[in-house]
This record gives sequence, structure tokens and C-alpha cells, in this order.
Amino acid sequence: MNLLRTYNRLLGWAFERLYHEFAWAYDLVAAVVSRGYWQQWIVAARPWLHGDSVLEIGCGTGYLQAALAETGMTYAGCDASPQMLNQARRRLRQARVPLHLLQSRAQHLPFPSAVFSDVVATFPAPYIVEPATLAEVRRVLRQSGQLLIVDGGQIAAPAAYAETVALALRATQQAQLPTNRYQALLEQAGFSVSSRTVSVGQSSVMLIRAHLIDDAKR
Repeated sequence: MNLLRTYNRLLGWAFERLYHEFAWAYDLVAAVVSRGYWQQWIVAARPWLHGDSVLEIGCGTGYLQAALAETGMTYAGCDASPQMLNQARRRLRQARVPLHLLQSRAQHLPFPSAVFSDVVATFPAPYIVEPATLAEVRRVLRQSGQLLIVDGGQIAAPAAYAETVALALRATQQAQLPTNRYQALLEQAGFSVSSRTVSVGQSSVMLIRAHLIDDAKR
């Protein structure tokens, strides 16, 4: 047990480096671990964003930001890692689309209140359901706005490979909350919640859609 705990800590430390000084290698590692599905998993959020103004929390290397630029929506992205933001800026400049990126933590969003129709997070760490984060999400969403979470990537692959993917996601503190746990925490924060599994090629992701409930109706 102690050996496994030590191994998980070392793996977690290594993946933490990917968010910072080795952010340049993040996309490659994510693609290998996900059997090439990582980008498709990220952009699986796009068809479920039905408003006109989207904030992405934890925008990473900018895959979804580039996809949002093609929709005509107003969009913005934030991330706590300056190195990840540098990767996102590089991607968006190569795509020749506008950049709307800010460094910030989800618990302190640098935006006015009630400005976004949608807030989206793809494969977030557990911070996404912390009370401070959800309070900020509620603040920046318009009435009846939506928080969309993409999580739980699954690959139709041999059991050993699927377990490797699950281990990598756990090491990065991702995919750790089952659907019912997400639902309970989001409902406590004042959202109505639904979830569904969406196929992506020979894989799937879980979509959690949390709509803001008017305080007067709570």
C-alpha cells in the first residue's frame, strides 16, 4: 500500500510538471494516453453549448478555444498555468483566430457578474465542484445559464490499456467523481443537473449539464 501511494505521488508529480515547465509536451502525452482521442474528447463539448457567450475554465492548450472561434460565439478562456496559456496562445495564433485568454484560478474569475450564457470545463480536477468555484460560476452566469463539464473518457480497448488510461487520469486528479457525486454537489450549489454519455469514435465521454436555478425558485 505504501509503495502504491508513493508511486501515485510520483506519477502525480510528473503530471503536474506537464501543466507547468513541460507544458510543451502536454498534447503529445495526452494524445498517447487517450489513443489519439484527446482533442476529440475536448471539442465534444461544442455541440452542447447553445448560448452566445462561453467561458472555458482550465482552457489548457486551447483546443476548445480554437473550436469556439469557428462558431461565431463570444468566448474566453482562463487557466492557472502561464505555461499552458502560452501553448494556447501559440495554437490560436497559428489558427489565426482572436485570443481571449486570462491567467486566473476558477475560485477568482476576473469577469463581471452575469455575462456568460455557458461555462465549460473539460476533464477538470476536483476544484470544479469546490464551493468557491461554483459560487464564482453562478456569479458569472446569466439567469438560467449552463455549466457544462466533460469528463470520464473511456476507450474501447483491452482492459490493461483502459486501466492505464484510468491511472493517468487519476494521477492528474481527473475523472475522480462519479456522476451521482457530481450531481449531488452541483444540486447543492443551486443547479439542476442532467448527464449523458456521448460516443466519440471508438470511445466515449460523459457530459454533465448543470443549469442555473433562479434563486426565487430554490
